[in-house]
Amino acid sequence: MAIACKITVEPVLLLYMLAVFMLHPALQDLIYSKVCLEDYTESICDNLYAPENHLALDTVQTGSSHWVQGSTFMLAVPSIVTAQFLGSWSDTYGRKIPMLLPPVGAMFASLLYIVMSVQLSQIPVSLILLASFISGICGGFTSCIMTCMSYVAQASSFHARTMRVGILESMIFVGGTIGPVLAGWVQKIGGRSSTFTLIMTCHAAVVIYIIAFVRNIPPRHPPQTSWIRSGCSFQHLRECAGTVVKERQEKRRTYLLWLLAAATVVMICTSGEMDISYLYVKDKPIEWSFEKYTWYFSLKYGLGALTLLGILPFCSKIPDMILALIGLTSKLGGLALLGIAWEDTSVFLSAALSMLSTWILPTLRSAMSKLVEPNEHGKLFACVALLENVCTLIASGVFNSVYPATRLIFRGFTFMMAAGFLILPVIIISVLHKALHQFSKYDSVELAEEAQEVSEEMEHEGEPSPVVQVVSPSQEESDLMSEGNTETQKDGDDDI
Repeated sequence: MAIACKITVEPVLLLYMLAVFMLHPALQDLIYSKVCLEDYTESICDNLYAPENHLALDTVQTGSSHWVQGSTFMLAVPSIVTAQFLGSWSDTYGRKIPMLLPPVGAMFASLLYIVMSVQLSQIPVSLILLASFISGICGGFTSCIMTCMSYVAQASSFHARTMRVGILESMIFVGGTIGPVLAGWVQKIGGRSSTFTLIMTCHAAVVIYIIAFVRNIPPRHPPQTSWIRSGCSFQHLRECAGTVVKERQEKRRTYLLWLLAAATVVMICTSGEMDISYLYVKDKPIEWSFEKYTWYFSLKYGLGALTLLGILPFCSKIPDMILALIGLTSKLGGLALLGIAWEDTSVFLSAALSMLSTWILPTLRSAMSKLVEPNEHGKLFACVALLENVCTLIASGVFNSVYPATRLIFRGFTFMMAAGFLILPVIIISVLHKALHQFSKYDSVELAEEAQEVSEEMEHEGEPSPVVQVVSPSQEESDLMSEGNTETQKDGDDDI
């Protein structure tokens, strides 16, 4: 099947996640420095690895872990509620406007980071909590991902969705590849304030791009009231929850819940790994500098982007669940190797071993979107964003508590623990593979046709269409869809 892809919201996610991944190591480094300077002199902080400063190193490691946990909490909790409203708004009022809120909030948070980096020893580290709250109340990175995913899910055909979601997901990893190295280079040349200024500039560019270039996808059934009157109704929260729990034909609700459970475990392990990896490589015996950590982070995400952009598009005929299992196996091996890493080479090899782990979440998101109607994509991805925020909280609490407690006994215990957790989604996906593979062969084509109707309506109005153009499917796919519809009709006749 020939598919012509048209750029829509990919630059939005790329620029936003570029800023997020510049922020991630820069913020952890800022916390690390401020925690040290609050209790010790600058000379001690510059020589933390000296034998006589081992008590100071223990204190800074533990304190930084707790402040990272607090920052994560202040980001995730408010964004849980905001994401639910944004998801329902995008289904009810259109996809464009909800996309603007996360980068606007991130711009204001970046201003606080700039002030904190300029006044390094004067302003307390606790102000980081306020910056995280501002970003969270505006939706945070999970809401940006959610609004972009729901846009692409509605603008793509049923059969092209896994590829389109994979391409969109790759923007996260491209940002993760460039962001840390760029942050390390800018911080080395211009200092911390320059890094946070560049982060704010990226978020401003996102706002400008959305306003100027992203065309709205209006709802199929426009609401009777304006969003100003009903936009803050708690009905939006009920609709998001109802999307997941409502009864569906052919056990779709059961499959959807199990996929959400599998995704939950994966997101917990991913968030936990990110929370403690910087502290892990800063500690003995690895003792990395900030710049070396950014190189590792960039390599890890660069390999992930390569597999999404260079390999996944050629795997369109492989079932989603098989791709997810391949990704889980890769991630499990990478975590296990990282847990026993003793020097630079083994840490970098763990990044290479886990390169296919980037396939897990896009294939799960694509599989879930195929189980709901097009007008439920925003609410579905809002629930996924809620889960992602909850997983971030759980992971931060668990991993930032387990790591300091086990650091002196077995430094890599938390990574081994995460690898053990991943056995559960492996079991779930293995069991669901056969059932979901049938849906990939034949499903209600109306799911794709409804998105195509939106495209045609916009073309008749003289607007350029932002959706994927799908040329006629192959004869084999047409036969499969016809066969599936015939079997479904027979089943319905038998039930009657």
